[in-house]
Amino acid sequence: MSPAKSSELKDMSWLLRYSQHCGVALCDPAEPIQSLRMQFTKAAWRLLCRSERDDFKPILANRRLSFNDLVTYCQSLVDFDWIKAPSKVLLSFCITESYLHYDCQPNVPRTEDKFTFMRLAQQVDGVTIGELALVRNWQTQMRMVFKPQMKWSRLVARAKLWRERERVRLIQPSDQRWHFYCRPMQWRGYEIMPLDTPLALLDEAVAMGTCLYTLRYLCCRESQTSRFFSLSKQGRRVATFELTLGYPQPSFKGWDLRYGRWTLQDSRLSFNRLMPKVLINDLVAFASLYNLWAKRPARQPAASNDAWFAPESVLPAARCL
Repeated sequence: MSPAKSSELKDMSWLLRYSQHCGVALCDPAEPIQSLRMQFTKAAWRLLCRSERDDFKPILANRRLSFNDLVTYCQSLVDFDWIKAPSKVLLSFCITESYLHYDCQPNVPRTEDKFTFMRLAQQVDGVTIGELALVRNWQTQMRMVFKPQMKWSRLVARAKLWRERERVRLIQPSDQRWHFYCRPMQWRGYEIMPLDTPLALLDEAVAMGTCLYTLRYLCCRESQTSRFFSLSKQGRRVATFELTLGYPQPSFKGWDLRYGRWTLQDSRLSFNRLMPKVLINDLVAFASLYNLWAKRPARQPAASNDAWFAPESVLPAARCL
């Protein structure tokens, strides 16, 4: 074997191990690296070789992603004129935010918006997850379209200013408050706090680095309404989770068949990271208990207590049956 091929084999040994882990079939087992090279376009393979293994670690370590996702990511980078993969911090952030809900499949970046965002963030060395979340959540709220000529430092400053002004606005007296079927309570060693005002949602979003505040409209819908909660332990925020009132289904029984069922829709740690399975199971159990409370007349809003047994007055979605 020539020195060049030997060096290439050593450098790309991590790719070989990953392909074996994913069960990739090699067309020529005698030349495994060359077989893997055929999976990529020439430009994508050059980008892969120029980049460090750590740049792809968020894909390699994610059990829900595969070798094909690595190939797709490299090709997408080439399509948007990258010659080297961005840092693992940027890739990890984009993969994490691709989870629409905690139990959904993630995706690698593919769109121009994602790659423009990463290119802007690479203008500074050592960009933090906090800055990424701040700018991304502000962009979502304002429905902005990023352009390559923008300056990252300017975007961070504008995002901070918007957040400060929004909090000043929300501090003003307001009677906007959403009804919950429980109060702050202890649950399996944690404290659960209902987020019942826009200001509470903003403070939670700032503390946890999430886009929670942009979802406040979900609390005002008449059907498929959402309620958000803060989970803490010993006074420190741990996670944020969402319960949603789903439409009645033929498989439901009792009051659920008439009024729908509250279930866990999403749950996140700080910066949209996913929760461990044990904690998710605790929240699923809480959602079941919350669903029982929601069916009790004494826990209904004062305006609907007298009309609890009229489905149209409690949940318009029941009319869909």
